[in-house]
Amino acid sequence: MMRFIYSLILFCFLILPCFAIQSNHGMDGYVQGKIDATKNARLHSNMGNIYFDEKKYISALKEYEIAYNIAPNTQASGAYLNNIAKCYLALGNFRLAKNAIEGAIKKDCINMEYYQTLVDCYIKLGIAESELKKHIADNKNPYNRIVVGLIYLYTDRKFQARATFDDFVVKYPDMIITDDVRSILRQM
Repeated sequence: MMRFIYSLILFCFLILPCFAIQSNHGMDGYVQGKIDATKNARLHSNMGNIYFDEKKYISALKEYEIAYNIAPNTQASGAYLNNIAKCYLALGNFRLAKNAIEGAIKKDCINMEYYQTLVDCYIKLGIAESELKKHIADNKNPYNRIVVGLIYLYTDRKFQARATFDDFVVKYPDMIITDDVRSILRQM
């Protein structure tokens, strides 16, 4: 009996503290209590992707919103907002989708997918023609030409879309997004 008590005391004072020290560390070496916001945001975004693929748009939306709220000023925040917009589109809330995608474009103006989502919002809201006029009138921002071309493309005016995209490629050959415009032209 004495051996059992001695073993129990030895276990409590020598071995148990070793487990306690190890339990403060995660599997990948991070100390618990220190939060890596970018990593946590990415995990929530990945979970949102799974829900989105399963067409569980409300759950996906919540995960994307958590990801954005954890890391609103990171490089990936535009992607989180784009995913939020896509969820709102799938749920039929086109105004909130438009607000989210406009925020994504402000954070990352060189992502073609964001402009495509924006034009989807315009079409769903029934404001594509009025937005087309606004974007045509504003010649100072080259990205407006992309929106114009996409509105033409998505409303089956392929000739105007091709002309707009060709003009963009000629005027702005060195912009990063120009390769995406060329890709659209090849697919037309």
